[in-house]
Amino acid sequence: MLLRKMMSRVGVGSAHVDLILNKSLWRQGEMIQGIVHIYGGTVEQRIERLDVELVQKTIENSKELDAIVAVIPAAGAFSIKPSEKKEIPFSYTIPETFPPSRPGRSYRFITRLHIEDAVDTLDFDYVQILPKKYFDSVFKR
Repeated sequence: MLLRKMMSRVGVGSAHVDLILNKSLWRQGEMIQGIVHIYGGTVEQRIERLDVELVQKTIENSKELDAIVAVIPAAGAFSIKPSEKKEIPFSYTIPETFPPSRPGRSYRFITRLHIEDAVDTLDFDYVQILPKKYFDSVFKR
């Protein structure tokens, strides 16, 4: 048991997280919805919090820049038992003025499970954000 606790602190057998979105293509002003799945590891662990960050990646002049454009708190502190599974609803409304995806600009969600006295676990989900006008012209024919 002690070995499992020590191993989970460095990430081996630790709790992990997976954000499942109902699609990957969104428009400005639309509400993104999904479910965060949290899976318990080999030992009980205390979760300090669960956050989902929206990160914009920009490539300019052969340089990659990452900028966190939103931090969405999904859950506060809780415990998760070995092999337990929890589901937490997730939603975020994209501002109507949000810059859309394009070559050189992309977006991803980073779901971060902050684990007490252990390595945080992450999940990455790439999304594409299109202008609202694009959707209106394509889908209102």
